[in-house]
Amino acid sequence: MQRALVLVKPWVRRAAPAGRPQLQSIPANSRRQFVTSPCLAIDRRRGAGRVKIVTIDDKIAETFILDDKIDSFLVRQKTQDNKLSDPQLLRDLLLETKRSNNHVLQLSKPGEGEVAIVQVVDRKDLVKRINAKETSARQTQLAQKEKKPKQLEINWAISGNDLQLKMKQLEEFLRKGKKVELLFAAKRHQRKAAPEEAEALLQAVREKVQEVGAVEVAAMEGGFPRQATMTIKIP
Repeated sequence: MQRALVLVKPWVRRAAPAGRPQLQSIPANSRRQFVTSPCLAIDRRRGAGRVKIVTIDDKIAETFILDDKIDSFLVRQKTQDNKLSDPQLLRDLLLETKRSNNHVLQLSKPGEGEVAIVQVVDRKDLVKRINAKETSARQTQLAQKEKKPKQLEINWAISGNDLQLKMKQLEEFLRKGKKVELLFAAKRHQRKAAPEEAEALLQAVREKVQEVGAVEVAAMEGGFPRQATMTIKIP
């Protein structure tokens, strides 16, 4: 037993320091990467990639001229009965206003030597105005999108199955009240259609248009073998 212990001890002494060079062999840059948070490092290097969060207070400040941003020494306040008060110091009006829930809103930009017209408004009223403005903008954008015609591309050499699919899509759009533009054209690197095929294609499309109860709202632009446009809508 004593001999076994004597043999083991030198081996332990040699094996113990073996782990130290591994830590020391790691480059300084690699050790620093473990110490520094990757997220913080990315934020410092890529500040432009940060997401800007816009709050309702940011929108209020960008939309209206309020409180200390009013560039006028004297102001006239618009009262609830739509009358104007005598000129007073803006500073005094701000002191009188409970600015936790209210703001002094500039109604008209004063000219040189003129007095600004202002009104004390509730913050909730400003929020309602912003929401109404954004809702109106969305509705306008949606209306413009709805007015934009739907487009379907049809190859002059289209197969029978593909034509049936296109005609089904055409009918669906027309039933929804959409205006549809059919764009006839030849696709590159594909078989070229014969004049008889193009004529039969246009005849099949017009029969489908008549079946649905739609009409061509304008004369077809272009023609075979080049690009052609047919605009269709249910009156």
